[in-house]
Amino acid sequence: MKRCYWVVFVVVGCAGGPVLPPEPTAAMAATSGTEIARLEKGHEVFMANCLRCHEAMMPEDLSREDWHVVVPGMSWNAGISEADEEVLTAYILAAR
Repeated sequence: MKRCYWVVFVVVGCAGGPVLPPEPTAAMAATSGTEIARLEKGHEVFMANCLRCHEAMMPEDLSREDWHVVVPGMSWNAGISEADEEVLTAYILAAR
């Protein structure tokens, strides 16, 4: 009589993908006093620019005061317009 053996491999992985910043929400807009459309635009700028060159810092990683220093410098380095810098700052501060 022939015996068959089944070998089963189970692959277990860690959720090791990149950590992404939060999507804008109505609650975030209400708490910050900023229109949701403005936060959505800021999120788009963050995703398109901040993640392009390096692993992005999450909004909660720095204080409000530190973001007011970091964003202008990084915006200049990335060639982000003043208007986009404004919505980016609004998004980051709302997401904190």
